[in-house]
Amino acid sequence: MRVLPRCLLWLLFLGLGAFLTHRGVGLGEPLVVRVALVLAAHPLRSALGLGLIGSAVSHFRAGLTAMPGLGLDGTSVMINKALSAPFPGQSSRTLLLPRGDPPRTAVSAPIMSTSLRETIITGPEEIKGLGATLVVDPCQESFRSGVLLSQAVIVTTVAAAIREHSREGRKVNTILVAGEIDPLSHEDFRAISENLKDIAKKWFPKAKLHLIGHPRFIASPGVSVALDFYKEVTLRFESGTQKTYTAMTGEKGEVYKRVIETLTKLDIGHLVVRARFMRGEVENSTPLEVRGWIKSLAEINPMRVEIESPKKGLPPKTKAVTATRLKEIAAEVEEKTGLTVQILEG
Repeated sequence: MRVLPRCLLWLLFLGLGAFLTHRGVGLGEPLVVRVALVLAAHPLRSALGLGLIGSAVSHFRAGLTAMPGLGLDGTSVMINKALSAPFPGQSSRTLLLPRGDPPRTAVSAPIMSTSLRETIITGPEEIKGLGATLVVDPCQESFRSGVLLSQAVIVTTVAAAIREHSREGRKVNTILVAGEIDPLSHEDFRAISENLKDIAKKWFPKAKLHLIGHPRFIASPGVSVALDFYKEVTLRFESGTQKTYTAMTGEKGEVYKRVIETLTKLDIGHLVVRARFMRGEVENSTPLEVRGWIKSLAEINPMRVEIESPKKGLPPKTKAVTATRLKEIAAEVEEKTGLTVQILEG
């Protein structure tokens, strides 16, 4: 039944095109007549073009509502879900939707989709040497692959969680910034760090900010300034030669030299250097490697050195060194540099 009206409309459209083409457009006629003439003179092309434009607009609107945003309680939700949530003090009601869509009932803003909040901030949990610790991982991928969530989303989420922990009377000694992706690699690392300092001061004034990262990005603008917001900065520095550094990180050997020069120049008074020692396809526990590493430590001059050889988390085709070898490395560091060395449990 729907085919006949569409055929009639199409015939009418073609007839209008023939009429306008025969009639022509006079000088000074309205723009709408000129547009109608172009469309009618090329009906197939016009129909195809309008169809493509309509499809593009439809896909754009669908993609826009599928993007993540913030719900009313500061947690991250999908925008199309956030739109269904009532404002504070507003009762549940049926939302007005475009004609043809079934009605739906608004409910409170849902708990963070895909547990995003739990990937950004976890705890508090007891960590040896740090006490009750909240762990913040600021480098989370957004809906676009390879693009991290903005500092606004990270800070808002962390602020909501920390406020909640404070109101519930939980104990927090440390707020630790760390993650699988180096926190220092976030382009807004300084803004995130500064906001975390203010948030901690407001809700847990006695809690200390700690950071665990890699020295690769400390020469970036603003990063060295942001390090001052932390009570303690732990950077992973594990190689004694450029070759081993490249094998462990995939970066060029020149980065290794630049890291040492930058750390030496900055002279960070609250810096802790942490290193894993391993053997196998990638090995940094040989006498030659350890001597090179100790020489770099003497230049960097951290306030403390931490060494470990964990059973998990090592590169492929490598394994932990013995406890005896760790003690030998610790003794050599203390003898040649006078630095304090702590052996971490694997």
